[in-house]
Amino acid sequence: MRLAAHTFGFVWKTDAESAFEVIAAEGFTQVQLMATPPHFDPWSADPARTTRLRRILERNGMELLALDLASSDVNLASPSRDVVAFSVDAYVRTIARCAELGARWLCVGSGRRHALLPHANRQLMESFRPAFATLVAEAEKQGIGVILENHPQGLLADAGAIDRFLDSEGYDQVAVIYDVANAFAIGEDPVEGLSILRGRLGILHASDSPAGQWRHDPIGSGAIDFEAIGACLAEICFEGSAALEILSGDPAADLVDGARRLHEMGWRFSGSSRLPGPACST
Repeated sequence: MRLAAHTFGFVWKTDAESAFEVIAAEGFTQVQLMATPPHFDPWSADPARTTRLRRILERNGMELLALDLASSDVNLASPSRDVVAFSVDAYVRTIARCAELGARWLCVGSGRRHALLPHANRQLMESFRPAFATLVAEAEKQGIGVILENHPQGLLADAGAIDRFLDSEGYDQVAVIYDVANAFAIGEDPVEGLSILRGRLGILHASDSPAGQWRHDPIGSGAIDFEAIGACLAEICFEGSAALEILSGDPAADLVDGARRLHEMGWRFSGSSRLPGPACST
């Protein structure tokens, strides 16, 4: 298992270049990029910026795992054709940014379910299904993988729904990001979710949250059982990446502290040994 850092906590504080530099300086060798202005604008090509970002990655020996679009900006499951078309176009543009930056995956959410009218979700799936197929095909053309993330507001919010969808649609090539805080927010036991998705898991997102809330707080500040999650990851022999995705007043310090706390709770990582304390063992 590799240890990664997500730039989500930096989006309103700094640009992607500065976030990459800070994350690299703290010893992380993998990063995931939140593609949203003002942090990083995915809507149009910017060759000069692409060059700057790739140089930072290469200079620090850092791998770019995936690009995310903000879930508040897109909805692949909208009943509106115009909204779905806009969302598909946004993802297609982000696929191009993935290719330019050398990212492994495009992170995709399952649109938005109708929380007040759950019977409408079957109809919303009729919007999501072809939109998702379009993105998978376009990503494959450009040599980019698609990785599907669980989200509390998503049409496929829980591990079982994601697994059934990917199985029924024949998406053996699509990996999964399993976000433990997103799972916790809907009352799903992350250990059970990981067990269901064990054969599809590419990235695990780690952050903490109080019970009954949806948050991405520093590790150890909430009610999520990271010792149990770490034991589950060891049991299923997870060899992907655990990405710390923390929103706080000091994301850099909380990323490093999160790595330390996970190590203290039994998590073991390969890769960088530059993190303070015994955060990683090679």
